[in-house]
Amino acid sequence: DIDECAIGTHNCSTAETCYNIQGSFRCLSFECPSNYRKVSDMRCERISCFNYLDCQNTPVRITYYQLNFQTNIVVPAHIFRIGPSPAYAGDNIVLSITKGNEESYFSTRRLNSYTGIVYLQRQVKEPKDFLLDVEMKLWRQGTYTTFLAKIYIFITAHAY
Repeated sequence: DIDECAIGTHNCSTAETCYNIQGSFRCLSFECPSNYRKVSDMRCERISCFNYLDCQNTPVRITYYQLNFQTNIVVPAHIFRIGPSPAYAGDNIVLSITKGNEESYFSTRRLNSYTGIVYLQRQVKEPKDFLLDVEMKLWRQGTYTTFLAKIYIFITAHAY
């Protein structure tokens, strides 16, 4: 694998981030939606919310992640772990994949009341890109807070 991002042979624009994958690269763009501000390269935080329901149902934070796997990955494969940091006694989370899982390759499972995983539940036979929206609703002291993980998953051909 040649790292096109490191040696500069990619064609990503200045507004995009180059991400190296096995045998290639991807140009990724990380934009914050309106009412969010960028607090790091991969994270947006909500500026304000207008009422109780809006605060409950819009993510307080949106974080981007990139993962790279080969087509021969053994399933079920735990590929992503999510939970509040720090976690407190009495925390309770609800995990759901809200976008990008139309073909049901992925699923979520709670490991305990404050940790969940996203796992690949069926084999991806051909190289394929996914963008999953994984929502974690945290129930803490009588209030729900929503967090959104936007996970780019690149399945590449396995190297022989």
